[in-house]
Amino acid sequence: MLGSAITTVVLPLVVYDATGSITQTGALFAVRVVPYLLFGVIAGPLADRGNRRFLIIGGNVAEGLLVATIPLAHALGVLTVAQVYVVGLLSATAFVFSDAAVFGAVPALVGPDRLSRANGFLYAQASAAEVAGPVVGGLLVAGIGPANAVWIDAASFLLAAGCQMTIKSTFRTTPAASGVAVGIREQVGRALRFVRSDRTVATLIGVGFGNSFSFGAVLGLLVPYAVTELDLADRDARIGLLYGATGVGALVAGVVFGRLFRAERIRWLTPGSMLLSSTVAAALAVVSLWVPAAVLLVVFSWSISTTINAGITYRQLAAPDELRSSVNVLGRMVSWGGQPFGAAIGAVAAGAAGVPVAYAGAAVVMGLSGLLAAWLLNGPPRRAAPAP
Repeated sequence: MLGSAITTVVLPLVVYDATGSITQTGALFAVRVVPYLLFGVIAGPLADRGNRRFLIIGGNVAEGLLVATIPLAHALGVLTVAQVYVVGLLSATAFVFSDAAVFGAVPALVGPDRLSRANGFLYAQASAAEVAGPVVGGLLVAGIGPANAVWIDAASFLLAAGCQMTIKSTFRTTPAASGVAVGIREQVGRALRFVRSDRTVATLIGVGFGNSFSFGAVLGLLVPYAVTELDLADRDARIGLLYGATGVGALVAGVVFGRLFRAERIRWLTPGSMLLSSTVAAALAVVSLWVPAAVLLVVFSWSISTTINAGITYRQLAAPDELRSSVNVLGRMVSWGGQPFGAAIGAVAAGAAGVPVAYAGAAVVMGLSGLLAAWLLNGPPRRAAPAP
């Protein structure tokens, strides 16, 4: 996680140094998202019917080796922007399959009683990495240059794979099914039928799009918001503190999640966190001082992160082991689809009417999603909720 957070800063600098193009640099984000939308529907069934251990460890090894080709090619003087994009695409594809396997592996390792605490701990780790990674990445860029800094990310993947090899587990609670290759379509159908039959899971996936849409709009416009509404210079260090505030909120959400989440609380936890996000986004639209804005961003990130983690944990508890990866990958695809879509629509709205209008629109989308979640989650249940 720390290695990837470092590369989030470093790799765009590699492209920008080579091209000087803002467009080509920004397109790296899309490269990371596209494989999940393309291959998620395959990765989930493979993780459910196949070898989760192989997918997790193999995915990390593949990403490490792929990423290592960037500083190696730089050292040989043959690095091209095309190679950076190909590596980004292939490594993101490897991540899809390892991530799908993790959805099923974590519940198998820790059991249902400790799942919320485990997910909260993992989310806190990821958030801490996202706070520290850009700082470390900036120091590495200054010290050894962008391309050489990528060695750290490559090493982190291989180190992770080595640690994972020491876990003596199949990462399953049921045996893997036979006939993986011919059973993918059947597995997708089973996952979709499960989602349709469980109104709570279907609701969490559906409103998750609104949650991610609004998050993408707010985060994607944070720099222009800081410059135009908070009157900060475009190189003001306080802009970095605004991004850091979102990391702090996510970190706190991960730390307290284990104590906050219970399966029976999902009826008010998800609507409540979404309505809080809506209120905070509306407040951001009218705030003109950076300190209050930073505080609001901490709360906004906390509520957004709580919504995301609650949806993942509930789906892991509700789905049987043979469907966990497939069901959760569907949820991830919807969420990842929402963020770039929200960022794009937010950018268009901000260009036409200003950042406050875009933030107000994000607040409306989030509020309506929260109200819809409250209505659907508090109706008569179609099936029993999982054990807390």
